[in-house]
Amino acid sequence: MAIKFHLPDGSDTDMVINSFKFFPVATGEDFRDLLLALAASPPDASKPTKFEQFAASHPSVPAAFASMSTPDSFADEEYYGVNAFVLVNKSGERQAVRYQMVPERVVHLVASDAAKQPPNFLMDELPERLKRGPVTFHLRAQLAAAGDSTKDPTIAWPNDRKVVELGILTVDKAAPNSAEMEKKLLFLPGELTDGIEESDDPLIDVRNGAYALSFSRRNQ
Repeated sequence: MAIKFHLPDGSDTDMVINSFKFFPVATGEDFRDLLLALAASPPDASKPTKFEQFAASHPSVPAAFASMSTPDSFADEEYYGVNAFVLVNKSGERQAVRYQMVPERVVHLVASDAAKQPPNFLMDELPERLKRGPVTFHLRAQLAAAGDSTKDPTIAWPNDRKVVELGILTVDKAAPNSAEMEKKLLFLPGELTDGIEESDDPLIDVRNGAYALSFSRRNQ
């Protein structure tokens, strides 16, 4: 889920979060190697595939994939900010957080039912759902405690960490020309406003660079 906040001074700040509860790898180099291993592992690849070999040497990869299930709708899925950011108040006090976007209900399909769905069923389902009424999510922040890693997105913070409510996101319509508009959108996790700073997580800058490159290529 990607959100762009248009601020009163004309600037923007972005939020880009995922359905992973934590990220499969901790560095840009490992993410590159993960993607290369996936690309080199077609269905007819000999065993063990390049991906299976990579996953065997990076246990966080199968663990992250196992944290996901197929939802019945984008509206019924949880989204997590796997990167940590630091909120700073007017007194200079600092608090590391990871964002969460929580729906009114979470509905995941069992694997056998998910396998029966057409490839684009989630993209097709949401506009039809929105015709029947808006979809709402709770935007929350999980607060880091002393000792929680802010630089390793493969490590989820414990569930007993305090979570505070930040607001409500309401989605009430789909753009009629969505495919066209998508090409014009650029969301950068490091596009921040006063009071929000990057943590020491190296993947924030990696994502900024990769997303900007992707944006330039799809608009050529």
